Amino acid sequence: MATMRSMRSMTMHPTDHRLHRRTPRGAALVLVLVALAIGLMMVATFLDGRRESVPVSARISDAAQARRTADSGLELVLSSILASDDWIEDVASGSLDAPFRIADGLCTARVLDATTNLPPTGETLQIRIACTADIDGLAMVAEETFDISPMIDRPLDLAFGETALLAESAIRVEDDAALLAWAGSDGGPAAPLVVGTLGGDPHDFEVTDTAITSGCEVVMVDARCYEMGEETAGIRLIPDPLPPISAPAIPVVREGRTETAVVLDAAPVTDIDAPSIRIRAGTRMLIEGDRILHSRGDFRIESGAEIEVARGTLVIDGDALVSIHDAEIAVAPAGRLLIRGGRELRIDDGGIGPRDATDREALTPAGMLPVDVDPKPVNLTGGPGCTIVMEGDAMVTAVVIAPDADVRVEDDVLLHGRIVADAIEIGGRAVVYAAPDDGSVVGLTSPQGPHRDEDGDLLPALQVEDRTSAAAVDSIAAELETPVVSLDQSNRNTDKDWKQTLRELRRGWRQAGLSRAEIRMKRREWRIARRRGS
Repeated sequence: MATMRSMRSMTMHPTDHRLHRRTPRGAALVLVLVALAIGLMMVATFLDGRRESVPVSARISDAAQARRTADSGLELVLSSILASDDWIEDVASGSLDAPFRIADGLCTARVLDATTNLPPTGETLQIRIACTADIDGLAMVAEETFDISPMIDRPLDLAFGETALLAESAIRVEDDAALLAWAGSDGGPAAPLVVGTLGGDPHDFEVTDTAITSGCEVVMVDARCYEMGEETAGIRLIPDPLPPISAPAIPVVREGRTETAVVLDAAPVTDIDAPSIRIRAGTRMLIEGDRILHSRGDFRIESGAEIEVARGTLVIDGDALVSIHDAEIAVAPAGRLLIRGGRELRIDDGGIGPRDATDREALTPAGMLPVDVDPKPVNLTGGPGCTIVMEGDAMVTAVVIAPDADVRVEDDVLLHGRIVADAIEIGGRAVVYAAPDDGSVVGLTSPQGPHRDEDGDLLPALQVEDRTSAAAVDSIAAELETPVVSLDQSNRNTDKDWKQTLRELRRGWRQAGLSRAEIRMKRREWRIARRRGS
């Protein structure tokens, strides 16, 4: 029984065997291997990227260095040009095209006229320099445009010779009038007609809807915009107001004063100073020397009168009214004409100007005089408060310098020249042909030039009204070391330009082997001797 109980007990309570679960060591090992593989791949990628990035970094460094080298080469070429009077010949001969080294780079430069894209000439105003730097086969280019003084010296015009219309207060072009460029049709670049007021307010230049203008550039005074280098189409930006100008000096009659009215029907043999002067209708005169005709009252030239100034200067001067009605006054190349009205100067019909340019038969098919006709020998002016009127179908070729007068051009007048006045009105069907600013002279309205200091302001010597006097012109020329012209000097032969002489002397000194210090001393001695001689 005991044995059976024991068996039953064994049957009822089987032996307790512990069951062990399978551990995840295999999966963990797989994950570790995967992570290790990914890590190895990342390390390999990193090392490969490092291997590739080293040359890339080197190329970036080379590019930066090449850029700096190109900039340095450009500055070196510009410095060489500014330091040499023979740089145009150097460009033509290829001297500036020769490769040169800066640090680890090899540079080559190319210099062109920025306007024509051709090699520069003596008349070049802007050059474009392109410098290429090569470092280990990597090339970078630095290119920039620079203003440069032309080797053919342009004179500085003290009488606003670059302007078309310049007024103290206002300019108005109205009705069917036209302001057009007096220029040839050679297809060259268009130069602007410079217009404006001394104060430089563009609103003082007014053109009505029916009037016509072409290619105008209006003077604007704005120091802040000038300093920022802003360029606006149709605006000539300068930093300071323009200085006033004196009227042309009128010579004084030394002899020939009379207290009776004078009536002329032939050329006078002496100067005249009379209470009034009248040139009869149909009179023909030939002036062959300097002659001053001064009326203390009215001065009248009647219809049909013909006056030719073959040589010398003819002065027609009236303290009251100067009336020229349907008359012709022609000026030969060796002559000059100066007309002044005290209270009023009135030109009605007729023609005044250079010989063969006093009637409309001389016009080209374009409706204007040939561009080689020079208006400068004929000057019109007026006294304080004077009114200068051109009316009818008058044809006038002249320079009007009347800073104290109002000028009106009306009806069917045809004017070739330019006007400087207190106020200017062009109306009716009048047409004014003015020469554009073609760069033949440097004017006071020019933003850059020898007449301005480093800040762009006009030099003090140019801010006086009487700067056009002979003494002032010579003094300014010596101070600025540049050829200078005023109204009556615009026809001088520039072959005698003293600055050209100085350039030739400097070239000779260099060819003689003188050092820079010796050349500077020679140049100083030459200037001192010239000033003493003047």
